[in-house]
Amino acid sequence: MISTQATPLHQRRVVRQLVKFSVVGASSTVIDKGILWLLLWLLPQVPWWVSASVSFSLAVTNSFVWNRTWTFRARGMRSVRAQYSMFLATNVVGLFLNLAITKVFLIAFTGEIRHLAGNPRASRVLVASLAAVPCVVFWNFVASKYWTFRRTGR
Repeated sequence: MISTQATPLHQRRVVRQLVKFSVVGASSTVIDKGILWLLLWLLPQVPWWVSASVSFSLAVTNSFVWNRTWTFRARGMRSVRAQYSMFLATNVVGLFLNLAITKVFLIAFTGEIRHLAGNPRASRVLVASLAAVPCVVFWNFVASKYWTFRRTGR
């Protein structure tokens, strides 16, 4: 007999994965933005987008390991190297989305398209970068779930 009762939202697999993905993303964001802040403070002469790219690169490995083992439980489906390459590719797209959206927020915060006198204040860069995160989460989740960590038929 087929049940006509709907599965509660919190029991749906995709919702649980999205929550786990968000927790992993939060930890990776702390790593990313913490390193970004440190680089902006230690190396103020380096363009903000270089520091953002470096901090992103360090955080993406944390995200890959946790999403592979905990969120999507994708061990043994493809080689780790293949999955990491796919994950990195989708996250590089996410990085470019984040950088572009961060730039839009920086223009809004400073009123300047180009910052000829150097980087905007570190606090503005960090807030703009954090404001861009929710805009990129959807892309990263969909790409991870339906491409990088999708179950393959055997």
